[in-house]
Amino acid sequence: MAAIGTIRKHYGILIVIIGIALVAFILGDLFKSTNSRRTTDVAVVNNEKISQQDFANLVDVNLENYKRANGSISNEESVSIRNQVLEQMISEIIMNEEFEKLGITVSAEELYDQFLGKNPNQYVVQSFSDANGNFNRDALSQYLNDFQNLNDEAKVAWLNFERAIKDDRINTKYNTILEKSFYLPEKLAERYYENKNDKRSAEVYAVRYTTIQDSLVSLTDSDKKKFYEENKKKYETDAMRSIDYVVFEVNPSETDKQNAKEYVEGLMTELKNTTNVASFVNANSDRQYDSTWLSRKTVPVAVEAVVFDDNNEAGFVYGPYEDNGYYNILRIVDKSNRSDSLMASHLLVSYQGAFRSTETRTKEEAKALADSLFKVINKNPSKLEELAKDFSDDPTAVTNKGDLGWFSDGMMVTPFNEFVQNNKINAVGLVETDFGYHIVKVTDRTEKTPKVRLAIISHEISPSTATYQNVFAEANRLVTENQTMEQFNTAIEELGLNKRTFPSLRENTTRITGINNPREIIRWAFNKDTKVGDISSIFDLEDMYVIAVLTKSVEKGLPDYNDLIDRYEFMIKKTKKGEMLAEKAKAYGTDYQKMIDELGGEKTTIDNITFDGRAFGNFGVEDKIIGTVTALTEKDGFVGPLQGASALYVVKVDSYTPAEKTDNYDNILKERTSLYKNSILNGSPYRALRENAKIKDNSILFY
Repeated sequence: MAAIGTIRKHYGILIVIIGIALVAFILGDLFKSTNSRRTTDVAVVNNEKISQQDFANLVDVNLENYKRANGSISNEESVSIRNQVLEQMISEIIMNEEFEKLGITVSAEELYDQFLGKNPNQYVVQSFSDANGNFNRDALSQYLNDFQNLNDEAKVAWLNFERAIKDDRINTKYNTILEKSFYLPEKLAERYYENKNDKRSAEVYAVRYTTIQDSLVSLTDSDKKKFYEENKKKYETDAMRSIDYVVFEVNPSETDKQNAKEYVEGLMTELKNTTNVASFVNANSDRQYDSTWLSRKTVPVAVEAVVFDDNNEAGFVYGPYEDNGYYNILRIVDKSNRSDSLMASHLLVSYQGAFRSTETRTKEEAKALADSLFKVINKNPSKLEELAKDFSDDPTAVTNKGDLGWFSDGMMVTPFNEFVQNNKINAVGLVETDFGYHIVKVTDRTEKTPKVRLAIISHEISPSTATYQNVFAEANRLVTENQTMEQFNTAIEELGLNKRTFPSLRENTTRITGINNPREIIRWAFNKDTKVGDISSIFDLEDMYVIAVLTKSVEKGLPDYNDLIDRYEFMIKKTKKGEMLAEKAKAYGTDYQKMIDELGGEKTTIDNITFDGRAFGNFGVEDKIIGTVTALTEKDGFVGPLQGASALYVVKVDSYTPAEKTDNYDNILKERTSLYKNSILNGSPYRALRENAKIKDNSILFY
């Protein structure tokens, strides 16, 4: 079963508030919700539907896999996984259409070869390799022969793996077709070569736009309209909403803090007298019992002085004390001088049923073998390395000969750890753990320092039901007594509340400042029945209540005129400055020195200018100017004034060094081919297909 392991890789509170206004809000949202859910499809891609059920099933699988690998999952991570799953399903539809058009398939025979053929898929090799990294064909064959005996989870995992191998093969074929389609004519290779190697030096007279203050630039409606018409397609926008919102955080009251303190205080006598410390802590604490030995560096700062006081021995009880949002009491369980770091070598003899074991020998057989090996090593400890390499069931022994190197106190299982901690250096012993029988040799450890084990009962200082009700009532008064955006804003100011703004909310936004899980707010903001100026009902989120106001709504497509002008006014002014300077420059004719002297410009020489270059000296990116300069030679004289991105220029090429003549463009071909292949591997073809696909994303209606 080791192979399959490789393959898989607010509490809410009920508050009833009777009031016509609140009922109206609730019913209003209910009707809005009902009207908005007219479709059962999360998305439609090129007329192919992604059903809510199929999407939910795949999301559940991915969430479970994530939890299995990481132990827990946050709201933000859940949203991210949903987004990834949807994009995956969209991608599959788009790419499957493309594969079908191109006739790309994988036959059953070809799929078989991906597993058991002469050149199996790299991921199959990785999943079925022995301790030396060699492909174990027999192990794979045995696994397939035993397929019907696998449990359901393992079968599903295998089928998913098989599908992944098939998908990888199809994608490899597709990428190969694209790569083979690349052709670079010699004349184009020559042009690329010249663009990279033709070099020019230029005499430059420049007047930067910063020489004109923004306050001196007046923009006409014509300037703005011209910019909008020239750039509206460039700045097409996704659907976007702006909201103002108020957060009512639910924090523990002084009464809540006192209650938490009294709770742990009431357990002090029992903690002192109990004979089963671990069970008592686990039954009464919000945190499980931890038997870890703690040093001065790792013990909670709040109790360091107390627990390391020589007068306080094992059995001493202390508290209550507040630490990181909890009230705590503690009992010193044990004190000892211990090493922080340990070093040991071992030989493991495992057996069927031991933790993580793949061995078939019985426990009795393992014990007999361990006893025999122990006798040899106990007489001659130097033999451990040699025997570990041949007999140890720890797969790392093949390379490290049983040497575990340095490890932290408590890192190993308890019997193993305690043997190394409590025995002399070079001592050898036979130790049984859940992994099997270990022949252990203590090789080194750091100097011993005082350590302590603590039994800590912690009770989180959390808001009570009464506290939630009080905060909800405060939020409810704000939303029921203020029906318009103007009233809402006035009330916020009068009450001294903190109004926050999120100006660019999109359907796939995962975070809103100060809010842990904003999906309900986002769905409300994008509901077709929510209008600018609408005030939401109360969002009951984790440890907070939120009220939002929709202040702006922009639909997908061309950008709003005023938005685009406001956002890029600096660019319009930059263009205007260029026009102003160009007009002023006319008065100087060809006296460019006088021009820069009187307009605050500069003269410089820029060397090694190439067509492929981006930076134009210290003026930054100037593609237009570089394009002009690289079309000139020494014969062309001064050209300008030219309006660039950051300055007005007059330029003259002083020297032109053409690229060294060559008939071999292999390096250029390799470079361009590599760039092309990288664009394929980085998903450029898919992005182009997706951009041209007809995609209707309805996920905001569901999640």
